[in-house]
Amino acid sequence: MSDGGSYSTAAGEHLVLGQLLRLGVSAYLAQGPTQKGWDIILKRGDELKTVQVKTISWPKEKAVNGKLTSGFDYLVVVLLDRDKTHPRYLVFAAHEVEQFLSKENPERQTKARTLTVSNHKLEPDGSLQKYENNWRVMV
Repeated sequence: MSDGGSYSTAAGEHLVLGQLLRLGVSAYLAQGPTQKGWDIILKRGDELKTVQVKTISWPKEKAVNGKLTSGFDYLVVVLLDRDKTHPRYLVFAAHEVEQFLSKENPERQTKARTLTVSNHKLEPDGSLQKYENNWRVMV
């Protein structure tokens, strides 16, 4: 990964953590090497939930790639537009993600799948619009 990519990854994780803390959620970044399949852990009473954070340089990049079907309870896609003051967030419960993913490709050894984010999907009638700032799913 390029330095720009690792900076974006760290920025996205910290932005999500900050947003969750602002909403009063007990949340913590994974310590040491990133945990397999998740980046942030939430604590609600005795219950622990995991969050996978994916960050893309929006609007230049439109594809979120990775193992997006398991290993976490929530997925947050950070649309990091360096020309804007605030990023945009797409917040999904894990069971909601599958419908937006590319089909499985048996030739892709990593088993990674793609979630494509486009402007028309974020418009008022777009398929992803209801997930923008959908923080209520976690709080």
